[in-house]
This record gives sequence, structure tokens and C-alpha cells, in this order.
Amino acid sequence: MDYYSLKMRASQQIGEGDQKREQHISGAERIVSREAVEAVCSAMARRALTHSKGDPDFINIKIEKVCEKDIQILKALPVTRVDVDSWQQGLDKAFELIDKAVFSCHPREGENTGSLKDFRKKLPELLRETFPMRGAMLYDIATGERLEPNHERGVRATYMDALRSSDVDSQKNHFNEAIVLATKVANAPGMVAELCISDDPEYVTGYVASKELGYVRIMKMKEMGDENGGRIFLFDSRKAKAEECIEYLQKKKVLVDTQL
Repeated sequence: MDYYSLKMRASQQIGEGDQKREQHISGAERIVSREAVEAVCSAMARRALTHSKGDPDFINIKIEKVCEKDIQILKALPVTRVDVDSWQQGLDKAFELIDKAVFSCHPREGENTGSLKDFRKKLPELLRETFPMRGAMLYDIATGERLEPNHERGVRATYMDALRSSDVDSQKNHFNEAIVLATKVANAPGMVAELCISDDPEYVTGYVASKELGYVRIMKMKEMGDENGGRIFLFDSRKAKAEECIEYLQKKKVLVDTQL
């Protein structure tokens, strides 16, 4: 059976003159059967045209054939929900989980303690740096370097969907899309963990995810109405090459079995 990869991107121009720039409005992607292509494309267009961030000036929908033999099937990460009283508490919990994931890569007590403490202090700043990026930051915990080939664009995880998904609703399902993306990212070579906050002003939930932690859904990580959001992929160059990781994230076709 052949599948089709569908990708939608919508944006608008903001500012004037030399200050004019493109602002991301909406994005989505699916891997679907031939029979579902038309309906899903229509739902993607509706989603772009009805987004809370505004009317797009540009909508692109890309359709690409995918062979079944090229698709990897993954089991979805186990899900844990964390309720918090404030977005500050949510961020603290996220940073605590990231600390746990990073320290698990340093089994000998005291190894690189100084650099790890520096990383803890640096994490909020790194997250803020991702807010204007289209993709994610790829941060090497072994060297403290950013490894994205293009720091403005970042690295995007693409070519993924839920196995047996038939949903053609034009409304975004944040949780379903996030568990698919998080599962693919967690399986990338050298990946330690992922930290994500949505840039949707009407969605305040974020997550930390890894193979060891699973998908930890933190119910409040920013204030309602805040358009800022970002994503950091924490990578360990002692375990894999950055090129391998990026190739997997951007090219490997994945379907995630979410029926836990």
C-alpha cells in the first residue's frame, strides 16, 4: 500500500519596509492513504484560514508519495500528566525533568558538575531563544553548542502521523499531534530529551519527553494569550553524530501507534 505525505504551512507578512518579515500562522502534516488525500488537504486549508493567530497571506500544501516499505512503526511514549497551579511552577517542573534526563547521561557522580550547573542556569535563556524560530534548537549537552545548520530556521521533525489515523477535522488536536512528534523525536539517534511549549496563544500546555521519562504533559507552562513558544532537542554527541540525528528527524517516515 502506498501512502502520501501531506504538509501545510501558512504565514503572513508583518511590519513595513526593511522591518517586514514572515510570521508563522499555522502548520500541519499527515501521512495518509490515497483515498484520504483530498479530504485531509481540505481540512488543512480550513485550519490555516481559521487560526486564532490571524489570516494568512500564504498557504502552501505539499503532497508527496511515500512507499510503505520506507515507513517505521513506533509505539507511542507512555503518558504522564502533571497538574500545576501556575505557569512558573510548570516551567520549574519542566526544568527539573530536563535536569533528570541530562544527569542520566553522566553516570559518575561529579562528572562535569560545573558544566551541568551552567546548563541549568542557561536553560531558560535557551528556551527564549527558540521563540522566533520556525523549528527546534538542537543543543549538544556534551559540548554546550547549538548544532542546527541554520539557527534562525532550526531543525524540524517531519514525515510522521498516527498509525490508523482517519481524522480529517480542521481543528488542531494538540495532544495527538504532540505525542506523535515526541515519540519520533525520542527515537532519533543521540536524543536525550525534548522540551516544548506551544506557540498557540490559546494553548498553555507543554511537555518534556524522552525514552526514559515518556511523554510528561505539564498542564500550564505559559499564560493564556502568550504567543511565545519554542522547542529544544537535547542531544548527546557522544552517542551519535548530529548529521544522523538531523537526517532521522527531517527525512525518516514514521507512523506512531497511539493505541496504548
